[in-house]
Amino acid sequence: MYIAAAVGAPVAGRLCDVFGARRVYLWGLAIVAVATLAGPFMPSTGWLIADRVLLGLGSSAQFPAAMALVRRIAAERKAAPASALGVIAVCGQTSAALGPALGGLVVAGMGWQGIFWINVPLLLNSVWWVWSTVPPDPPRTDRPGIARTLRELDPLGVLLFVATLVSMLVFLIELPGRALWPLLVVTIAAAGAFVLREWYARTPFVDVRLLVGYPALSLTCLRGMATFTAFYCVFYGMPVWFEAGRGLGPLVSGLLMFPVFGVGVLGTMAATRLSKRLSPRWLLLIGSTALLVAGAMMAGVLDAESPIWLLVLVGVLLGIPNGFNNLGNQLSLHESVPTSHAGSISGVYRTAQFVGANFSAVIVAFTMDAGSGDGATGLSLTALGLVVGGTGCALCIGNVVALGLGRLRSPNPV
Repeated sequence: MYIAAAVGAPVAGRLCDVFGARRVYLWGLAIVAVATLAGPFMPSTGWLIADRVLLGLGSSAQFPAAMALVRRIAAERKAAPASALGVIAVCGQTSAALGPALGGLVVAGMGWQGIFWINVPLLLNSVWWVWSTVPPDPPRTDRPGIARTLRELDPLGVLLFVATLVSMLVFLIELPGRALWPLLVVTIAAAGAFVLREWYARTPFVDVRLLVGYPALSLTCLRGMATFTAFYCVFYGMPVWFEAGRGLGPLVSGLLMFPVFGVGVLGTMAATRLSKRLSPRWLLLIGSTALLVAGAMMAGVLDAESPIWLLVLVGVLLGIPNGFNNLGNQLSLHESVPTSHAGSISGVYRTAQFVGANFSAVIVAFTMDAGSGDGATGLSLTALGLVVGGTGCALCIGNVVALGLGRLRSPNPV
């Protein structure tokens, strides 16, 4: 699903710029509806995976379309987008907090099919609000036809991107046991071909020239990839350690994840308020510092005998980066390129986030393997904490350097 979403996000961003963000948002919901209604009736695991791919493609349209809509409406009303972006970030954090617990209740009461049925009222609610409150897309006289647009979505670029990502992930996942060196060769060759293709393509899948032309956009995508890698390492890794390393049950393990996302909601609200006085760099510095401290505590403080209150404290610290880094990156993304590229850049940024999510699966696999030996449950958390804290440290250094350069360039820095 994440690989499909990583592919679908830039495509959706491109479609937003061509056909209009509101229209693409509703198309995405329609695809999600098809996948939702078909999912419970899939006859085998293979078909269910195919349905999840369709679900990933449909859901990938929402973020770039929403970002394009926010920027368009903000520009029309001559308003700052920070508050709207803050609301979206709060909704994302709230969903992350409620999703695992709600999913567990739904599966317990309705079976695995319930995770599809629960989408139906959410979809209807989304369609009603978008249809009734979002202004129609502005008319365009230069809009190409559907057939021409499909040809211009760069299918060769998509195939090269998928080949690069899949071969790299399989190589990394298999690396602890065996090194599949031919896959590494495939990854390097596919990546080189992908960059060359996107550089010279008239309508590239990922606009490499845009990334080169706007260095701030490239840095924002790299930060987004790094922060989402750390986020999903926590999201996937901590519940596993709570049960395997700390010996807690599923219910308590799930409840211990609430501080991470609950504080993330509060942190996003605080970051939204502070964004009126602080630049995005300061928000990112606060978030990356909290990530560094929380990762250090995971690596050096927590063990199989840690009391519950200490686990809650670390969860609180892990929640702070979610709000500040998320909003800081979104504001940086808004400032990095012109509004005319809003859909495309949001799609590229979303792809960077999903690539980070895929990397986290590899990292969690490594850390769980590291903790599989006798008495090594602490080692697995140590490795995971080092990754999270190391990511926070690298982000801190980058933000401090960027703030210093900003002060040198501006006589009146914020």
